[in-house]
Amino acid sequence: MNRLRFLSNVRHSIQTGYLPMAQSQAIPGPTISPFDPYDLVEQFIEQALAVKCEVHEVTSHAGGCQRVSDIFSRHKATSYIAWKDEFLPIHGLKADLVERGFQCHDSAIPNEPADRREAHLALSDIPIGLTGAMAGLADTGSVVVSCGEGRGRLASLLPPIHIALVETHLLYPSIAGFVEAHSDVAKLSSNLVFITGPSRSGDIEQTLTLGVHGPKELHVILITLDHNEMKV
Repeated sequence: MNRLRFLSNVRHSIQTGYLPMAQSQAIPGPTISPFDPYDLVEQFIEQALAVKCEVHEVTSHAGGCQRVSDIFSRHKATSYIAWKDEFLPIHGLKADLVERGFQCHDSAIPNEPADRREAHLALSDIPIGLTGAMAGLADTGSVVVSCGEGRGRLASLLPPIHIALVETHLLYPSIAGFVEAHSDVAKLSSNLVFITGPSRSGDIEQTLTLGVHGPKELHVILITLDHNEMKV
């Protein structure tokens, strides 16, 4: 009986309750001072190195192709998975890798569970994943990776080595600066990740291990093109 009376009182209160009209209250967001992304290069590299990234600076598309090839050769890798060409800021990169004998595998995953498992197993031994990047954050050395059509997330998650191509003009001082410039980024991406160094995990004794839940190496290729290269 008490329960029925209680529910009756709740129902009556909901039906007769009064809610005041909501009033809009603008909440000021952080104001980011103007900055030159090229002034952030030194800080970005310093912070990226501090979190165990390897940073490679290039000033041309040809130089970028050579640096990627050098990483492949160092690890004796013959195959890789990657984003589609239009999302990689080094022009002709995948064609150059084909000429050098490296094979790009299709990383599309079917919807059927049995087919998905087979596809994952087929890709499990691929040593390198190659992606572009939406931005770099100078204060933490982080790389912002936005996934979607043609920008599969497996390339930055599955292989033990991740190569991220970051254009210098896309450096931001912090996550606040990035979010202020890209307020709708979450709506335009199926998966948005801020990657700070290789994957790492610590046990109860605080012993740090790299590569437990993702790549154990992160190579950031920082691309600063000269005026003539930018016209290509």
